[in-house]
Order: sequence, then C-alpha cells, then structure tokens
Amino acid sequence: MLTLKSKWLALLGSALLITGSALAQDSGPLIDILVKKGIVTDQEAEELRADLVKDFAANTSAGKLNLSSSLTEFKLSGDLRMRHQIETQAPAVATGPVSVTNERTRERFRFRLNGDVLLQKGWGAGFALETAQAADSGNQTFQGANDDYAMFLARAYISYRLNADWSFVLGKQKNPFYVTDLRWDADINPQGVSENYRYAFSGKDTLEIRALQNIMEDRNERLAGPAGRDSWLFEQQAVYTHWFGRDAIGNAADSIVLAPGFAKYNASGIDLATNENPFTGSTRYLSLLTFAGEVNWANAAGAGNSVKLYWDSSYNLEANNRVSRVYGLSLSRWDADPLAWLVGVAYGHGLGKVQGDYGIKLDYRQVGLGSVDVNTNDSDFAFGKLSQQGFKLAGTYNITDFTSFNVTYMHTTAIQKNLTHALANNDHSQLLQLDLVLKF
Repeated sequence: MLTLKSKWLALLGSALLITGSALAQDSGPLIDILVKKGIVTDQEAEELRADLVKDFAANTSAGKLNLSSSLTEFKLSGDLRMRHQIETQAPAVATGPVSVTNERTRERFRFRLNGDVLLQKGWGAGFALETAQAADSGNQTFQGANDDYAMFLARAYISYRLNADWSFVLGKQKNPFYVTDLRWDADINPQGVSENYRYAFSGKDTLEIRALQNIMEDRNERLAGPAGRDSWLFEQQAVYTHWFGRDAIGNAADSIVLAPGFAKYNASGIDLATNENPFTGSTRYLSLLTFAGEVNWANAAGAGNSVKLYWDSSYNLEANNRVSRVYGLSLSRWDADPLAWLVGVAYGHGLGKVQGDYGIKLDYRQVGLGSVDVNTNDSDFAFGKLSQQGFKLAGTYNITDFTSFNVTYMHTTAIQKNLTHALANNDHSQLLQLDLVLKF
C-alpha cells in the first residue's frame, strides 16, 4: 500500500510525464508545497530539484546546454526600450529674469540582459548587461553615424539564503530597499553587501529589516585623512507590511507598507561619478532620516482595478554643514532646506502583465538643497538637480503581454531662485519621454 509520501511523489512524477519539460523547469512551487506539508525534507527537496534539472538536461533539446548538476534554476530575461525624448532646461542666473531656455530632442534606446541562477543549499548568483555606463541610466542616444555600441556589466552578485528568514547578497546587486526615485534612481544597482531578515506574523503580515554596506569608491590608502579612506554609504531600513480588508473569497486584499530608515556616509570623497548630475567631492554631512510607504486598495473600482497612495521623504540631519562647508554656499543668503518629500497616487487596471492592462500615476515632490545625495537621486526629475519642485505624470498600456507603450512627463521649477551652484542651477525644466518597451 502506498504511503502518503509515495502518493505525493507519484503525483508529481505523473504531472511531469504529462506536461513534459516545461513543468520540470518550473516545479519549484510544487516541491515547496511538499516541504511545507512535511512530506519531504529540505535535503530531499534539493535532491529532487537537482534530479529534475538533470532529467531536463538529458531528455530535451535545451539540455544540450549541459547545465551544471548544482543548478536548480537558470533564468534569462531582458528588455529592449526605444525612446523619443524632448527636454527643455532653463539655467538659473545670478540676478534678473531667465533669458535662455535650452531645448533638445533625442532618439534613444536601452538594452538589458539579465541572468539569475539558483543553486543548491541556498546559494545563488546573478548578472545583468546593459547599454551605457552611468549608474543612473542605461540609455544610449543614437549617434556616431551608425557606430556600434558598448555593453556594460550592471550587476554581478552572489546570494545566500540561510533559511526562510535570513538572506545575504554580495556584489553589484539589485537595490534591496523599498524606495521611490526621490532618493534612489531606479537604474542604480548598488555594490557591496546587503542583509535581509524577514519575520512573518500570523496571517500575511511581515516585518523586514534590510541593511546595505555600499562601497561607493575605492581610494588610495597611502593618502592621509579622508582622501585615503574608501567611500562607504551605510543604509538600514525596516519594512512593515500589514494586510487588511477581504476579497470575494475572504483573503486579505488591501495593504499598507511603512518603511522608515536611516542612511549615512563615512568621511571620505567621490572622484569618479559619471551620473547625470555628478558631485565629485566630500561625502561628509549626509545623515538621512527616510520614511517611505504606500496604501493599496485592491478591486477599488471593480474587479482587477487598484488604487495606490504612496509617499517618500528624506531629512538630512547635517544639511547646514553640507550646504555651507561642502557646497560652499552662504547660509545668510541660502536656506539649507534639509527636507525632500514626495506624495503620489496611482490607478491600475490589471497587473501590467497581460494585453490590455493599463495604469497611470501622478506625484508631486520637493527636493531641498541639502536633502539628498545627487549621486543616487533620480536623474530624470529636474535632471538630478537640487532645490527643485514639481510633478511627474506617467502612464502605461500593455499592447501585448510582453510589449508596452509608456508616456512620462515632468515639469519642475526652482525652490530658491537665482541659485547658480552646479548642483542646483536649474530655474525650470520639462521632460517628455515616449517609450516602446519589449520584454523577453
């Protein structure tokens, strides 16, 4: 007579025989169920995954790749984006009205190729290649009379999951924090070591403690003082997610996310930044209290529709010193303005994954002169400049399951007029981006 364990394994084997290698590659969730029910141990699950990969390698055409026996999953993905961009920037002047507005139209593209690897015993790795070298942009403008374009390594990391609660990543990696583009440009992949601890409450509620030791620049230790000290950004964040409300079948459907944090540089400097609005100089006097979050209402206007209210903020505890001693601006004339904040609302029909899904979002923000680090903030909003305020409107429509058309428009004005410092010398700006994105 078959035991319960044998019945489950027989069921899994039958499913694989019926559906073929496609399920064999994507059998992780089913194996996880067997572990959760106590039918197989963690070690047996790892061996089963390895056997499935070996069977896939031996009995399918894709198996000619000769994948390693330690591999449990290897995923290749990417995207290609074509962009038409129209921008205007009016540079600030020391006195009097602004008399010049610079206009520019660009045809651009971005290509990204990602590889994510899961290995046995909790280990993993990943990489990403993309066009353009700057940390905050993978965009490449069409130019050079049909020249070819270079590819750059955007991610290269090793990961380790100790158990269901603890995970670690070493290398150039995806941003581990819950953030908006107020402080972290979405294109930036930080480098260093990150740790994540996840605690699950009863129900679906979770609390995560996330930390990153981000090495910004390696420097020559033979030099005395901060000039010979490697530049590090240390950031920590707590992310609490609470579920409330009920859907048609009684499951928690709505949620709120609360994410307070703290970020601080050591006393060093940066010399080699190549982002949109780089600052090469001291990293001193950036001690940021941060608070981001969102409230989600699922099925808010009918099944499949959702509404989100989201926010983000940054307050520099050392803004006076940052503005006066690093930027060299007089506090008798200029306000250090330590606060940056953002609030927005979004509406979505569907999840943005199938044909016909669409969404729209609108946010308003202010970025104070001493509030954020220009080497990490959004490179599109006011072109990364400080002392700016304005709104960002974005919409997306899924033409197919894998192709979308996106429109983004931003309008900004200076908070403090006649500020000609290189990091904040923007009186007003506009940016329109029309994107066709294909994912694979």
